Amino acid sequence: MISFAHPRSLNLLSALALFSLSFAASSLPAYIDHLSEIEVDQAYTLGQRHDQELVRFLRDYETTYGNVTPGTHVKRIAVRTPFCAVVLRSFEKGSTYPMVGSREDYAANPDPFQVVVSVDAPAPTPLVAADLADPKGQFWKQFAVQVSQGAGIVPRAITAVPLYGFNAGVTVITGGELRFEFDVRDIASKMIQVRVSGPGTQKVTAEFDLDTLR
Repeated sequence: MISFAHPRSLNLLSALALFSLSFAASSLPAYIDHLSEIEVDQAYTLGQRHDQELVRFLRDYETTYGNVTPGTHVKRIAVRTPFCAVVLRSFEKGSTYPMVGSREDYAANPDPFQVVVSVDAPAPTPLVAADLADPKGQFWKQFAVQVSQGAGIVPRAITAVPLYGFNAGVTVITGGELRFEFDVRDIASKMIQVRVSGPGTQKVTAEFDLDTLR
């Protein structure tokens, strides 16, 4: 079965920007490779709030690129720490998602650290969902991704999904997303660098200081 990215997650930051409550994200401690139950609950609560502080929190975990390169190009590079992953899962599952469910989901899979590369492929680029869902497919052969913390880090798994949008009221494929999964124990609390080479001359680099993230 092909896995598809939910359209709700594609406009996460713009949707959240409509809300304005309060959460003291600035007081959160740095990167944690294993969460306590209290920390899971804090992440769950932040994901349920849908406020400006959540927007700011997530912005620190992403680097976005404008449409400076014509054709297929890298749109976003993001990191997902265990804490950030719980926050996003809480947001995406919505208000019916219970806190106990968040604890159970984290306990079932506590150790992934993800790097996510999102790609836009404007029309009339021919796109096939099955190819975009295969990290070894023809579409992804256009890209080279390197993750490093001084030395290169090898992911334990790579998955891919097509991304969708709307054109004249019709759902269309707009690009895809590569997700690199690492064992969180292989990721140090320091700068992590993601380099991506795309079609043509596009080369982008994103750096995230994990010592300043949670």
